[in-house]
Amino acid sequence: MITKNFFLLTLLTGLLIASPGFAADCSCTAPVSKATSKSAFIDPKAFNLDSILPPPPKEGSDQYRMDTGFLKNARATATKGQLERGNKASHDGVFDYSETLGAWFNAKNLPKTAALFKKADKETKEAIELAKHHFARTRPESWKESGDMEKSNGYAYPSGHTTRAFVWAYLLANALPDQTKALHKQARQKPWYRVILGRDFPADVRAGKLYGKFLSQEYLKSPEFQKVWPDAVAEMKAALKKSMDHPPHPVVEDAPASLKL
Repeated sequence: MITKNFFLLTLLTGLLIASPGFAADCSCTAPVSKATSKSAFIDPKAFNLDSILPPPPKEGSDQYRMDTGFLKNARATATKGQLERGNKASHDGVFDYSETLGAWFNAKNLPKTAALFKKADKETKEAIELAKHHFARTRPESWKESGDMEKSNGYAYPSGHTTRAFVWAYLLANALPDQTKALHKQARQKPWYRVILGRDFPADVRAGKLYGKFLSQEYLKSPEFQKVWPDAVAEMKAALKKSMDHPPHPVVEDAPASLKL
């Protein structure tokens, strides 16, 4: 079991580093978007998706064979505990990062933060759906065998759950830079779970990370976002300061740092 898992992790690491169009981290650029309304943070319809993300692997290509082979082996070696955590993580929200930051990080304590992310999540969802329909990559059929609670097929590329996980992680790290490493540790769990659940191929979650970073950068560049972000950051920092005597429990880490996500 250990040997198989090590092989899988090594293979995914290679995929993450060596895949065409991907680097260890995203430095992709795209035209600055102009919001469709004065109050919107970003305008997903203005994004040139082909300049942000490479296309998914074509059937029959070496990358496609690596994608499908990794998925098959990852599912074969997944533990019951991993599948349970993956299903639980399928129903996600920004305040899931209380696992990393502590119990203070909740909507009741942070009304300004909650309002900001509610709006950003709506725009992120639109951006994800536009990208999925643009690339139109069929989701692997394997998810139907895993007991996954999600019922719709949808498209797989880029992974929506992974995109959201990294949008949240990058924005929270901008607010709380000392927590960057821990936030990204939790964010890396989401793509691993999406793969072992059979919902996404490795290429889908790699694209999700790239898209998540891109969207977080677009938010931080947005004048409308910056009107409310400083107040949210101040709110989070004040709540964190009050909670310093109550550190959170360590986050379960099935996906090690060697995944390079």
